[in-house]
Amino acid sequence: MPEFVDFLFSFGYQPDAQDPYFSNFRQRTCLPGSIRAFSVPELAWSGSEIQLCYNLKSVERSGSGPNDWSIRVCAVHHTLDLKTVRANWIVIKGNDKLKDRFEQAIRIPSHQDISSFETLDRSFTASLAAHLVFCDWAAEQWRWYINNLEDRFQDASRRTLTAPVAIPSSPVAAKDPFQVKARTDTQKSNGSIAAKISRTPTMLIEKFHVANPKPTSPVQRTYTDPDSGLSQPLPPQITVNNRSKPTNQPSQSEFENSEDQDFSFAKLQKIQHIEEKAHEAQLILRQNISIICQIKQYYNTITKSTRLPVDIVQKCQGDLEQFQLRVNGVLDDLQMQILRLDTLLRLLENRKTLVFQILQSMQNSRLSEHDQLHSILEYHNTEINKVSTNSMIRMTEDMNDIARKTKIETVSMKVITVVTLFFLPGTFISTLMSTSIFESDDNSAGSSAHPSPNPYAHLSPLQLYLATSLPLTFVTILIWAFLHWLEKHKEKLKAQAHRIESKFQTA
Repeated sequence: MPEFVDFLFSFGYQPDAQDPYFSNFRQRTCLPGSIRAFSVPELAWSGSEIQLCYNLKSVERSGSGPNDWSIRVCAVHHTLDLKTVRANWIVIKGNDKLKDRFEQAIRIPSHQDISSFETLDRSFTASLAAHLVFCDWAAEQWRWYINNLEDRFQDASRRTLTAPVAIPSSPVAAKDPFQVKARTDTQKSNGSIAAKISRTPTMLIEKFHVANPKPTSPVQRTYTDPDSGLSQPLPPQITVNNRSKPTNQPSQSEFENSEDQDFSFAKLQKIQHIEEKAHEAQLILRQNISIICQIKQYYNTITKSTRLPVDIVQKCQGDLEQFQLRVNGVLDDLQMQILRLDTLLRLLENRKTLVFQILQSMQNSRLSEHDQLHSILEYHNTEINKVSTNSMIRMTEDMNDIARKTKIETVSMKVITVVTLFFLPGTFISTLMSTSIFESDDNSAGSSAHPSPNPYAHLSPLQLYLATSLPLTFVTILIWAFLHWLEKHKEKLKAQAHRIESKFQTA
């Protein structure tokens, strides 16, 4: 089948898993009498055949450590020619576990049907038995893998249920930082004969050889308050006398250095990692259930077809019923593991929320002293600001007084300036006229043969003074008024330019 190529991309060396959750079931069946049958006699290919391919996933040990588990994929392609009685199997897997299981199954007398291909009905029965081996492999080890997830989950978060509320804590750096392990290579391993064939003996053997022994938990000590009668669990290092109130509580440094009290962010990361693994296992179990149901439905459908050879319908009915019962048992087991994962996921979500709240509480208690110091500093700064504000108020009042005095002086200076400008031209003219420039010299005039006529001779001194000082006073005041207006106009232009610039900056 060309579709089988799609199942090959999940294999090979990959630092990061590529398409790890791909799962599918494909079939191409041509029963005798089908118009789609295409025969090739030279290859002993009649064209009437059962042809299907699928992939299943399971968990296997990838190392000697208690947490060394890996998801393994198995891709299966099967063809059974209904006329030439020729069966073909292509099984792709990263190690030889399934190969060893089939080789040992052939040697067991009670499982000879898996290697019997003499007749068409025996070949059909062998196909069913081989499919059962793959289905059993897909359902194995999940119990122990989920047990491992539960143990890791309890080890990482059990302390959250017994943490003393009255003792302040703080999140500290983990002594053993959390790290996600890299992918490991597949390993070859040999199992018992029972583990290769039957699912129930395999699970019993794995129970004794694979399951991790649980450490003996110490007796939980509690403190009972003599007044209220309430009990509270205590950490291992705290010792109290139940007859009196506890007086010897650990200091903050001892509390932070205690491994039992270590609520670190690394533990929150571990819980998140376990939750992701549980979601991954739940998805794979649902995919396996879907594939196994499709296999079961496929064989139910073809055995009800009227074109299926009579030998298979009559002689393989019991084997088909046994196949369905075994498949139903596998499906029930997988459903039970999904229910366990649902419960584990709910516990993980609740415990992760509790750990996060504990971390927040510890962080808040650690910051309480800093908050008090910050409040003191804020109060001190407030008092300083009050003093500075009062000083600024006094300085502002002084500046207002200076501004008022300056305004009064400015008005006085303007009055003085106007009076000065009004009297200065007349004073200048009177001073000039009191000099000898305007005195008449009769001697010099008589000695002159041709005296020049005086144009102002007909004017009296007062008329001459007024004719000179009044125009000069008017011109002087006019020049001062023009210069004053020009200065005010310049200030007005500057104010307008400043307002326009402020509007552009705001926009």
